[in-house]
Amino acid sequence: MNHRRRFIICLAFTLLCMSQAKASEDFPNKAVRIIVPFTAGGGGDFIARAWADKLSETIKQPVIIDNRGGGNTVVGTELAAKAAPDGYTLLLVGASIATNPALIEKLPYKTPEDFTPIGLVITYAMGFAARANLPANNVQDLLAFIKTKGPLSIATSGDGSATALATELFKAATGVSLMAVPYKGAGQAAIDVASGHVDLIFTGMSQLKPHLDSGRVKLLATSGLNRLASAPEVQTIAEQGVSGFEAVVWWGILAPAKTPAEVVKKLNQALTVSLAHPDVIKRLSVIDGEVKVSSPQFFEQLLNDEIKRWAKLYQPIAAVKSK
Repeated sequence: MNHRRRFIICLAFTLLCMSQAKASEDFPNKAVRIIVPFTAGGGGDFIARAWADKLSETIKQPVIIDNRGGGNTVVGTELAAKAAPDGYTLLLVGASIATNPALIEKLPYKTPEDFTPIGLVITYAMGFAARANLPANNVQDLLAFIKTKGPLSIATSGDGSATALATELFKAATGVSLMAVPYKGAGQAAIDVASGHVDLIFTGMSQLKPHLDSGRVKLLATSGLNRLASAPEVQTIAEQGVSGFEAVVWWGILAPAKTPAEVVKKLNQALTVSLAHPDVIKRLSVIDGEVKVSSPQFFEQLLNDEIKRWAKLYQPIAAVKSK
């Protein structure tokens, strides 16, 4: 009886492995969903939609963008973490995937343990902009105004987002006080700055462009070490006296943990082909981004490094979590 039972268990295990192997070989044979943990119209949404159609062409299956904003990206991230690890649910991630472990005491998932890296997608510097009627046209004007008039408000895409991190870095580098106003996405944040409800914002150029074109916001500086190709006349924050300042956005793709290696390989290859398409490169040029597809291993290392980096910045919160 024991021998028969062992045989049945071994047979079941073998059949399961064969089934998983067959599923990996057939991948993909249905629609792939990319969860974007931000509201529609924001920077993350723009990044995902810029290449989703080319990914669909590459894998010959529909690609669905699923916006799940809220909870400082926790809502969408949890959904992805708990999805089946079959490659049909992916997650677009930015800085918050690395900062939330330090900022939020109890997350409904573990980073990076609950995820499988697929690859880095793009990196880019941000614009640092102000409402049009703010009496400051560059960083030094702004610092002088704040010291005279007091703190200004600055829109962010929520605690731990790239925009919030840039804000914290700017405050630390200059010693000024800014009042952060968090939003669920960069789209609405930029609209409120253009409407005069908030004074300042760090965000991608794709979010600023329509408001810059309408004259409702003005570009004070850019956040990288080098000037942006789309605004070569605008100096970086570092060039304007804040030595060494750099705040760069990165985006990448994750899958749920335990996604089969063969599926990960196929997705990384498809991502590479899609992002190399001239149409995609043209679309992403509006944010002056550097398309930077990487291996899963490179992205895994970057993610681990970013988690450590921001844990140090938010050391008091990280210390509370460890108790």
